[in-house]
Amino acid sequence: MAELVEGVHPTRMELLKTKRKTALAEKGHRLLSEKLDALMMEFMNAARNADEIADNTIHQLMKARDSMLVANSIVGSSELKSLSISSEPLNEVEIRFRKVMGVSLPRVQEVTLQRKPDERKYSIILTNPLVDEVSLEYEKSAECVLRLLEVELTLKSLSKETRKTKRRVNALEYNIIPKLKKTRSYIEMRLAELERESFHRLKIVKRKRG
Repeated sequence: MAELVEGVHPTRMELLKTKRKTALAEKGHRLLSEKLDALMMEFMNAARNADEIADNTIHQLMKARDSMLVANSIVGSSELKSLSISSEPLNEVEIRFRKVMGVSLPRVQEVTLQRKPDERKYSIILTNPLVDEVSLEYEKSAECVLRLLEVELTLKSLSKETRKTKRRVNALEYNIIPKLKKTRSYIEMRLAELERESFHRLKIVKRKRG
């Protein structure tokens, strides 16, 4: 006898509905599995880039710090502070987004924050060349930090979407699809039992009439 599945009516209409639901769930599982694979591949690529970008950023920040220490000892902290206040701010950076498997990932377009000395709006003639060196190293540092921010936000978004997609894949694979298959098997076995019972009753009726 088929094991009872609560709330399920063993009818042919219900069997058709269950088959359709199972097919839809299996298709969804396949598509989500493909999405999960693509997300994980994108994450691994971004992670490899992140290590290199982080190393470059640390190295550049150390160079900027060293140039600042040298300039500070020769030019003086008050002069450096005054020049930094009078200098033009860095150019604005446009951050766009690209879609990867439905996930919006940040993309900094061709970052160029390095400037020529005359673009910083302080006197080139009256200013020690060390100041230009400090400015340049920190402009390079700003570019590195932006790249690092881009890859960190990318990793964060991919990680979040990967976890969500994996939960949905697991729910389909270990919960929804097995339940649908169990329901389908129950209905099929119950319909077979009902058919045998009907056939048996029909034989009894024929026998009595004969």
